[in-house]
Amino acid sequence: MARRNTRELILETSLGLFNEFGEPNVTTNHIADEADISPGNLYYHFRSKNDIVLELFKRFLVRFQPLIDIPEDVLLQPEDLWIQLHLSFELKSEYRFIYRNMADLTARVPDLERALRGLLQRERKAAWNSLTGLEQAGALQIEKHEKQLLADSILLNLTYWIPFAELTEPGRLDDSQAQVVAIARVLQLVTPWLRQPQQDQFRTLALAYLSHSS
Repeated sequence: MARRNTRELILETSLGLFNEFGEPNVTTNHIADEADISPGNLYYHFRSKNDIVLELFKRFLVRFQPLIDIPEDVLLQPEDLWIQLHLSFELKSEYRFIYRNMADLTARVPDLERALRGLLQRERKAAWNSLTGLEQAGALQIEKHEKQLLADSILLNLTYWIPFAELTEPGRLDDSQAQVVAIARVLQLVTPWLRQPQQDQFRTLALAYLSHSS
């Protein structure tokens, strides 16, 4: 039991430090000090900081996978997409160190690069299937090539909203305001392709998000 608790403490402490200061700025000594354990105790559970990063990513992936497991033949309504977006942005905010500087992080952790590439492919398919689900439910009208561009635009917003927010709105990640604005951006991307009355409903929802963030 003690061993498992120490391992959990290391992971919880690492996640907090990585999110607050950025993973490159945190050493294993910082983690051990914050967790009030010896460096040797930390290395007993994790051989390196990279191992901690990979374990945290695995935990993120376990929670994120159900959110992007969108079947090809599903029927979706705009509210379903909104819930999916809300949960996705919320979880990514919780593990935001992964997305803060992906190029740097994946360059130093090769196994993470392969895993993230695979995740992005699944997210792209999920975005496509979500839009297809809206089409099949009669809520969205869009040409195939436009749908691909829209799916990629959604993926871009899902992937890079955290570094964008940190550059343009410092500090707002901590109070969830950047997350609110990021969701509104995606809602605005999808809105022009929706039929009525869903288009008006989505536009109202996006404006409500933006009003909440101001």
